[in-house]
Amino acid sequence: MIRSLLLGLSALAIFAATAQAQDIAADYESWSTDQWRTAAEMDVREAYREYVENHPGMFDAANPGFPAQLEAARDAGLAAAAQAQSRAGYARALAAFSAVLSDGHAVAIGTLNTADDAPRSWPGFAVVARGDRFIVATPDASDPLAGALVTGCNGEAMADFLPGALLLQRFRANEAGQWWSRPSQAFFSIGEVPADAPRECTFRLADGTTQTRTLDWREPSRDERDFYAASVYSAAEPTGLTEPRPGLFLIGLGDFQPDEAGRAAFEQLYADLAARRDELLAARAVVIDMRGNNGGSSGWSQRVAAMLWGEDVLESRAPQGVEIDWRTSPETIAYLGEMASDLRAQGSEWADMAQMAGMAMEQARQQGQPLWRQPGMDGEEATFDAPVASDFTTPVYVINWGLCASACLDANDYFARFANTVRIGAPTSADSTYMEVRRKDLPGGPGYVVIPNKTWVGRPRGWGEVYAADIPMAQADWSTAAFLDRIEADMAGAPR
Repeated sequence: MIRSLLLGLSALAIFAATAQAQDIAADYESWSTDQWRTAAEMDVREAYREYVENHPGMFDAANPGFPAQLEAARDAGLAAAAQAQSRAGYARALAAFSAVLSDGHAVAIGTLNTADDAPRSWPGFAVVARGDRFIVATPDASDPLAGALVTGCNGEAMADFLPGALLLQRFRANEAGQWWSRPSQAFFSIGEVPADAPRECTFRLADGTTQTRTLDWREPSRDERDFYAASVYSAAEPTGLTEPRPGLFLIGLGDFQPDEAGRAAFEQLYADLAARRDELLAARAVVIDMRGNNGGSSGWSQRVAAMLWGEDVLESRAPQGVEIDWRTSPETIAYLGEMASDLRAQGSEWADMAQMAGMAMEQARQQGQPLWRQPGMDGEEATFDAPVASDFTTPVYVINWGLCASACLDANDYFARFANTVRIGAPTSADSTYMEVRRKDLPGGPGYVVIPNKTWVGRPRGWGEVYAADIPMAQADWSTAAFLDRIEADMAGAPR
């Protein structure tokens, strides 16, 4: 792969943008149904306009159907907006728009009331999603529902029920990893309980019998909220290198959007990898833990791969002919200028390159070019007649979770270049070829739009392609100890 300008920089992953969403100043509680409908219609149209004027897909030769797809998204959003009567209806209109695009990097989001004092509701249990198995977790282990499987809700099988119930969670049913992550959200609500939340569900109990129950949605206690979080989101190991068992090393890569402390943790990780590489060469296995990773910058994982296998080794296996096109809209160019300023304030060597890219894009725009092809970095590319052999042949187990996307998928791209890599956990989510997102608030209501600025051309991993798990972890227990037990069993020859 061409080592190109701004390689490894990604301003925002979609989930980071979601986490940082803030309501604009307005007294939404007093809005009438007409105001919500008007706001929904306005913001669907505004999201459509933003993409027409700024999305690289409008001129993507590899995706000529994008303009028509965008029109279909607008029409679906407007149809839902016509029915909007509340904040939830407003959010649903933007979700309907996003669902047609089915791209985690191109979404319009209506923010719900997720403040700490917003009411929470749950039916008294959590649901742990494991593909086509939906396992009940209860605070009381003696509860008859503990370990039961949810087989259907509201009169529908789970496969039919969940896509509609999870519309506001931006569920993409065509991605395998989403079935290992999103379904849990249907059984926990922040703010008002959605109209299509599960009200009556059927369970298959441990003894094989089935039981249908009406769910009692209520506010969970603080302990119950903590139980839900611990059950659904297994704790990832922190950034760093540890040896939890003799000869079994673990690299925590759960955060590719680190703050200052996180960046320091990465620098320590790199130092430890260099200092202990001889131990890693002789280790029983190296485990790379990417639970909790939603994407960010691919540079963090690229450096880890280069330090493990060797930089020339990694480069010699890079796919050829992959390039990047940027949309030359004024807003995209302004975004590059802001990036350059931020990088310069951080003392980053990439600041001048970002500024130069913005200047080149402006020149291309003035020449009437809707896309600008990002050049390679002169003098930093090497030509390899064949893949370079690596001395690092230690078995590597990469832990993936269902929401791995964006730069987390890039990390899998790097690790998958080597035959000693095994993936364990869940299949990943997927992404499109549209990347490098920025966020813009919408004018009508409490919402925002996430806009990709560039597109990969010729990337081997296609649109919507996931990384499957060589060793699926279909059990409810996703603790680090459980993963290490399963990895040791695999090393001992247990069937996958």
